Amino acid sequence: MRPNPSIEKRDSQWKSGQRIISGLSLQEEECRPSPSTSISMPLFLIIILSVLLLPTPVTRAAEMYRWIDEKGTVHFADDLSKIPPQYLDRANKINAPESAPVQEKPPPSTETREDRVKKYLDEFDRKVEEKKKYERRVSELDEELRLIEERLKEIEELEKVDYDYYVPFTDRRTGKFVPVATPYYDEKVRLTKRKEIIRAEINSLEEKIAEIKRSL
Repeated sequence: MRPNPSIEKRDSQWKSGQRIISGLSLQEEECRPSPSTSISMPLFLIIILSVLLLPTPVTRAAEMYRWIDEKGTVHFADDLSKIPPQYLDRANKINAPESAPVQEKPPPSTETREDRVKKYLDEFDRKVEEKKKYERRVSELDEELRLIEERLKEIEELEKVDYDYYVPFTDRRTGKFVPVATPYYDEKVRLTKRKEIIRAEINSLEEKIAEIKRSL
């Protein structure tokens, strides 16, 4: 019996297709990773990118833990309580940089040139008025100081007239000198203290006036 050529051609094509399918299956098996080396690459890449692309400078390191399960998958956690108990002995501590909080930038200023000029002139007028106020106070204190010094000179002249009445004498019981206070003693003490206070205040005001002049 003569073989049918069409049947033989169909059998040959079928066998070739089977060999191609078998070859592809073998290649797929070779390229497929084994369970022992399988790694969750997306999760690993996300963690690495989040560390490298931080928007702010690194300030300190946060604690991270890494472990591999029975299937060979790599896992990460930032707390030991998140690690399954059976993998605690496999967890390794790693350092992941932690960034400082981002500081919000202030909104851009909407101040115009006219606003800045007006602000400068207002500040200038304020300083001038403050300087005038200090100068008026200095003039008042100078006048008060002049009157005090005149009164102290008058008291000094009065004491010279009645000098004999204010000479210290010796106490016969103790043998010590007893000073005699003039009727102007309390006034002299009060005026002298007031004069010192006035001079200190004038010095302070003059320093403030000089500082304002430097800023104008």
